[in-house]
Amino acid sequence: MEDIIKLLLTDYTLRNVAIGASILGLVSGSLGTFAFLRKESLMGDVVAHSSLLGITLIFILTYLLTGMGLKNEPMLMLGAVISGIIAMIFVSKITSDSRIKSDSAMGIILAIFFGGGMFLLTMIQQSNIENKAGLSSYLFGSAATISHQNVWMMSVLGFIAVLLMFIFWKEFKVHTFDPDFGETIGVNRKNTNLLIISVIVIAIVIGLQAVGVILMVALIVAPPSAARQWTNNLKIMTIISAIIGLVSGLIGAIASSLVSNLPTGPTIVLVATFIFIISVLFSPKRGIISELIRKYKDKRRILISLALSDMYYLEMNHDDRMSFGHSSKVIDKMNPINYNIQKSLTIMKSEGLVNEVAKDNWKLTDKGIDRAKMIQQEKGN
Repeated sequence: MEDIIKLLLTDYTLRNVAIGASILGLVSGSLGTFAFLRKESLMGDVVAHSSLLGITLIFILTYLLTGMGLKNEPMLMLGAVISGIIAMIFVSKITSDSRIKSDSAMGIILAIFFGGGMFLLTMIQQSNIENKAGLSSYLFGSAATISHQNVWMMSVLGFIAVLLMFIFWKEFKVHTFDPDFGETIGVNRKNTNLLIISVIVIAIVIGLQAVGVILMVALIVAPPSAARQWTNNLKIMTIISAIIGLVSGLIGAIASSLVSNLPTGPTIVLVATFIFIISVLFSPKRGIISELIRKYKDKRRILISLALSDMYYLEMNHDDRMSFGHSSKVIDKMNPINYNIQKSLTIMKSEGLVNEVAKDNWKLTDKGIDRAKMIQQEKGN
């Protein structure tokens, strides 16, 4: 751990990559919450892929104006932001003015914008334009090329996006869960929707250099999907999602620097995916393992309730109930429901509810009688 901290403090490249990836994870995790809850996770895919068209158009535009290709990061990011926002505006327009559903509209716009971006990128690569090298890195990301200037730009844009989320938290929340109610209390649906789209676009665009167009959608989807497994509270979910994104970015950046030939972008995505899998399996309320445990406990409780009720009925209707027990076969015949009486008796014995007074001769303990009475009261008998 000390070596890693020392490396972070002394290695310029690793420090920039780690800080940039952490900022990216925090911003995309927190803002991705709204895309996830609005059931528009595909929005991240559309924006990320559409941004390639804006990047290539800005590069070509600067070449036409100056006579050379200029890879000015702020200008390229501006092109990506504008392209992403326009793409989502087209999606909203198609959805509202036609019978085409949102996911279909997103698929159409994604194909058009990404196809246009790939076409222009291929043209640029086959041309004689100077400084064209590196544009293709926006497809899969190139975290190692993140500079101090890039980190500052990511910090400023990310801060603006998160600040807007906090300022318009009430509007974001109402529009996400009930836009019709929002309109009745004065929340402008179109403006709020545009603002949500804009901040999500910013969150995606700042990560293009580190993660790339192809993988960026994972950082919008995975952290909030994992966070949703742990809570039903929007604020807590947003915080958890931001933390998961930050941790994924930091761990991914450090791991890729310690292992040779390990790309940073895919590593960050794999860490986020791993956290998502752990959340899906082990979260206390929604986790698959937790659900299996709950079902096992419910089944066990039902088995005990059935056996206790049957034994209680037998003992209460037997003349010599103080000393006489009953065999498992007799107890099993009491109930038309076919359940494992031997397993039930074993469980009840371990909990001190029954005693085996002789071989296969079972009798309720005082604790078992009290539990059986409670079950009868719950049934209304």
